[in-house]
Amino acid sequence: MIYQIIVEPEAIEDLLNIKRYISEEDTINKANIFVSELKAHMKTLNEMPQRCRKSYYTDNENTHDLIYKKYTTVFKIIENKVHILTVFRQREY
Repeated sequence: MIYQIIVEPEAIEDLLNIKRYISEEDTINKANIFVSELKAHMKTLNEMPQRCRKSYYTDNENTHDLIYKKYTTVFKIIENKVHILTVFRQREY
């Protein structure tokens, strides 16, 4: 089954903030590359999104976490759609 990927407005804002942060700390070129890589990784959720762990951040059985380079993408599977809810950098404790 191929899933449709829907990026929710909050996740779009998160991506813009990540890009802004990286460009301030490094270069706009590195920010663009990283966000492109992150989006490409998200696109892989169109096949077998259940391969990702159940979300650490909620008890909902249909919500999962996709991890990429210390960033977590939280998404929910609803029928044949993957809703990307939020994207954030994992904190080190």
